Amino acid sequence: MKALFLCVTLVCVPAMAASPPPRMMSNVYSLTEAAAILTVCIEGPTFKAVPADKARQFNALVARLGNLVRGIASYYRDEALTVTFERTRARIAGEAQMQNYVKAKYEFCGDRLLQDMEAYVAENEKLINAWLAGDAAPAKAVPR
Repeated sequence: MKALFLCVTLVCVPAMAASPPPRMMSNVYSLTEAAAILTVCIEGPTFKAVPADKARQFNALVARLGNLVRGIASYYRDEALTVTFERTRARIAGEAQMQNYVKAKYEFCGDRLLQDMEAYVAENEKLINAWLAGDAAPAKAVPR
């Protein structure tokens, strides 16, 4: 009977998901804000005029941010984190305040946005991926 209980427990009960600690959740929120800024560009009025190569770069940056969040979610076995990231990204991108910010600072999809976000994403990939691999202390997402 004990063996059956152990077998059922190991096979039928999913692994307990650990909730990311507050510091990591702060990082995820910063990554979400960055993705929202890029989303304002991609969904904005000037994106159709963006050259195809540059448009691919903007889309790739959003994908890279999503990959970071998926890596964190996988590490903590938190299935809801990625869904929360996507929903929060869309909500923030839809806010007038964020749209005005992106318009004023980056002219929606200006060259500065691409430069700033490439640097931001690369730095956070380095920090977070190193931490996920066990090579560093928990990373703090660089503010935008």
